[in-house]
Amino acid sequence: MQPTSLDGVERKRFEGAPCPIARSVDIVGDWWTPLIIRECLYGVNRFDDLQRWLGIGRNILTRRLEQLVEQGVLERRAYQERPQRYEYQLTDKGYDAARILLAMMPFGDKWQFERGREPIRVFDRRTGKRVRPVVVDAETGEPIDPRNLYAGPGPAFPADRGVRRERFSEYYQRKT
Repeated sequence: MQPTSLDGVERKRFEGAPCPIARSVDIVGDWWTPLIIRECLYGVNRFDDLQRWLGIGRNILTRRLEQLVEQGVLERRAYQERPQRYEYQLTDKGYDAARILLAMMPFGDKWQFERGREPIRVFDRRTGKRVRPVVVDAETGEPIDPRNLYAGPGPAFPADRGVRRERFSEYYQRKT
């Protein structure tokens, strides 16, 4: 975990962390990246449009777009030859990152806006019907309640038994 500088602000990197949340934060965890992904999801794909809708400096937007292309979240495609201009399209990895943002929508709607006054709604392209995102268990299809969860070590977590027991005490208490 090495520090990195985004726009002059030092922050820790998590590329070696044995945690999918920490590694995901490395990709989507700064101020602007989730908003860039959001705009691309909404169909805003060109630099000038992204800058206008986000109110972001050109230099910051340029760096973020370069990082997202480098990380495989966005793909840069030329849409004009002279002058050379590009648009940015979500990749499969980008659409997976967008799921994180969609999972945040119900939280924002519930805690940041009056009931029934959400500023943005999402719709299914195939049916035209409104979609209300919710995080569900892949096995059962049931909504997940974080109060009912506990964590345990996966195959890539460090093998040190003491660290595992200390980090995942409830898991080991339930196993015995």
